[in-house]
Amino acid sequence: MVKRILAQAARLGGRLRAHAALLRRDPQAFAGNVMQVTHPDLFRERLVDIMNPVPMHVRVDPALGEAMRLNVLNPALTEDGMTGGPNTILNLAVRIARQGIPVRLVTTVRPGGVSAPWLRQHLAALVGGAIPEIAVETAALAEAPLAVGPGEVFMATHWTTAQQLKPVLPRMRRPQFLYMLQEFEAGFYAWSSNHALALETYGMDFWPITNETLLAEYFFRTGHGRFADPAFRERSMAFEPAIESRVFHPPEGPAPPGPRTLLFYARPSNHRNLFGLGLEALRRAAADPALAGWRMLAIGGRGGVPELDLGHGHVLRASPWRGYLAYADQLREADVLLAPMLSPHTGYPALEMAACGGVAVTNAFSVKTVPVLEGLSPNIVATEATVEGLSAGLVRAARMVADGRAREGTLHLPRDWAEALDPVARRVAEVLRGAG
Repeated sequence: MVKRILAQAARLGGRLRAHAALLRRDPQAFAGNVMQVTHPDLFRERLVDIMNPVPMHVRVDPALGEAMRLNVLNPALTEDGMTGGPNTILNLAVRIARQGIPVRLVTTVRPGGVSAPWLRQHLAALVGGAIPEIAVETAALAEAPLAVGPGEVFMATHWTTAQQLKPVLPRMRRPQFLYMLQEFEAGFYAWSSNHALALETYGMDFWPITNETLLAEYFFRTGHGRFADPAFRERSMAFEPAIESRVFHPPEGPAPPGPRTLLFYARPSNHRNLFGLGLEALRRAAADPALAGWRMLAIGGRGGVPELDLGHGHVLRASPWRGYLAYADQLREADVLLAPMLSPHTGYPALEMAACGGVAVTNAFSVKTVPVLEGLSPNIVATEATVEGLSAGLVRAARMVADGRAREGTLHLPRDWAEALDPVARRVAEVLRGAG
């Protein structure tokens, strides 16, 4: 043990000495986190504090006048990064532009990314209808700062982009910003510098746009930052996520012959998806006769999950990501989805499975109670976030399938994004024009 500790200390000392030598040669060569050098593996997995957020490079140019423009901030825009959260941001941005507000997408960490033709094609498929002109620029280059007029407004979409705005806002005519909240992001981290920095952003001067009224209620109930002020509700804008019926709908014909299928939304690197609890719940449920002969697949994890023996003749095998539309097909082909989510947000997979007519098993958390979740759809089985609760939920779901229940996609949420986002886009336009 002592030898191992001394060896680790020697390796750490060597990295620190190499880092110090690099800094002496070129002080600008490293502008990140010392943990990037001392603990590179942990840094890559984002298990350590960022500590030194990347600055956003902006030049406020009075020559641009007081014209209104909304700058929607994203750390990066890449073709393979167009998942649920980023797509919702883009969807709202298009609908705000349709209200006559000039909109510009701005990357704050990674320059480049999507090409203009690809983005326009993606937006057309995502939103439908006529797509207004939306520019894509970057504020990630110190040698070419983004030019903004003093009358423009920003929309932060992640706590790091809100932190990047701090030195910019005092230079603007209106030092407030829009803040799109799609999760309680301080909960992504243990009590730490990152946790504190994320919490700090909730005390800044902003208009909140919250993806899901449950999440908005959680913010007001916990009272972080400005959410402690009851009057702040007057600024609050919230919308329910839309589970599009054109994509997520029940199967058109009878189930094909073969074994029943259970999907596990398995994301080991995303802590709030409770991979460990879910896996242990699967192992316990596998012993129940209700799941005898079922096929069990792990989906949703980047890099996959190794083949895991669950006991009682069950093996969990990884199923690779097949694309957005093929993912919906996979939900339709399955019978039960286990999708834990330790968050006030319901999470999309459980809602999507319910819309496809299967049974989704998920967990309660704070304002997201069992009655609230099961009130969203008869296809949702909600439990407490325990091994015992999730295991019992899986057995209950399997018995629901065995009883020959109809595959109906009843879901008490918007089924298209126009219903969900157009009212918010109109309200944003009013705020930006000074009417809100």
